[in-house]
Amino acid sequence: MISISNMGIIALLLLFISALPSAADDELKYGSKVLWHDVDEARPLCPFYAGPEFAFVDAGIRGIFDPEDPVYVNIDARDSQVNENDVRLTPFGSIPAGTQVRIDDPDYGYKLSRFGIMGFPAAEMRYFDVDGDMAYSLDDPVYLDIKPGVVNAGDIRINGYLGYEAGGRVRDAQADSDKPTLTLPGMLSFFNANGNINNGGWGIYDYGDLVYMDTQYPFYEVTINDVRLTS
Repeated sequence: MISISNMGIIALLLLFISALPSAADDELKYGSKVLWHDVDEARPLCPFYAGPEFAFVDAGIRGIFDPEDPVYVNIDARDSQVNENDVRLTPFGSIPAGTQVRIDDPDYGYKLSRFGIMGFPAAEMRYFDVDGDMAYSLDDPVYLDIKPGVVNAGDIRINGYLGYEAGGRVRDAQADSDKPTLTLPGMLSFFNANGNINNGGWGIYDYGDLVYMDTQYPFYEVTINDVRLTS
């Protein structure tokens, strides 16, 4: 017969085991950086068949990037609209940042405007070098820097920083406004969750695949300091 004390130990073990998926989910949040022994460390990454780009829905004053315009990773830069599995870098209404677009979502099909053309500012993934060592490290916050070089109002925090949430916008007079930025090394890649490939041997990006900013050697592998762009 199992004693009361043994039953208590078993209950505690079951509680611990049931909490493990939740802990793993917390590790994989949008804007988080890969740390030693995270569940996804050393997973293989795939290049995108068509290079993604940063783009936005010009929802405010036409022809101007407004601080409230929703911003996306446009996975297939050959199209110019919000398509299935594009990634939101900012919330859209009640839909959080770090989510993939579904075909029945309210922003599906919206026209996208590209940064860096037709008078729009350029946009680049950059980081604030907190310790000034001129190298990207775990403590350095990452931004989508709309006017590359300095953290300005309207820039998007890819990481949470100083209590500000990932996916949030920088505002004037906030603690990280006006900080200098440096180009973040690396490329956009994805973890092919279901392992499907096309006839050319390229991994197929689809729903459930996780997108990363792959920041350092060995590339095409999830390594310390890579940035998760999906949850």
